[in-house]
Amino acid sequence: MGSDTSTRQGRSVDHGSGGFTVRRGAKALVRTDSSVLLVRERHGDGTPFWTLPGGGVEPGECPETGLRRELREELGCRVYVGAPGAWFPYRHQGRADVVSVYTVFDCLLASGVEPNAGEGVFACRWVDPAAVPATTLPQVRQLCRSLADGE
Repeated sequence: MGSDTSTRQGRSVDHGSGGFTVRRGAKALVRTDSSVLLVRERHGDGTPFWTLPGGGVEPGECPETGLRRELREELGCRVYVGAPGAWFPYRHQGRADVVSVYTVFDCLLASGVEPNAGEGVFACRWVDPAAVPATTLPQVRQLCRSLADGE
């Protein structure tokens, strides 16, 4: 078994011949009675995808504070952050040595949203959780399916 060492982005975990960095993140589950807010971002190769708003948590930052910061930067909005309700891992395309582990918080918007392409968010959309776009991350698609099923 390998050893754990600290890195700027998170924890570097060595698993035999290679290692990966675990990066902490936080995502917002913002919803109405019939829809959920998704944002459109791009993978490292430029391919677009849909996901929940949010992003990485800086070292020493609590997840709730990181989520508020990310939403302010990416969508220019303020939110009320509620309790965590789920989590999911995401292996970054083009960066196989980085895995983000996102905690998903129930959130309420306290202002309007405006995507900031300079921060990597190119669009946002309210969608029916039972009919998310085909290019939605599988982990987010599964979470939305659970919402649609009333779980």
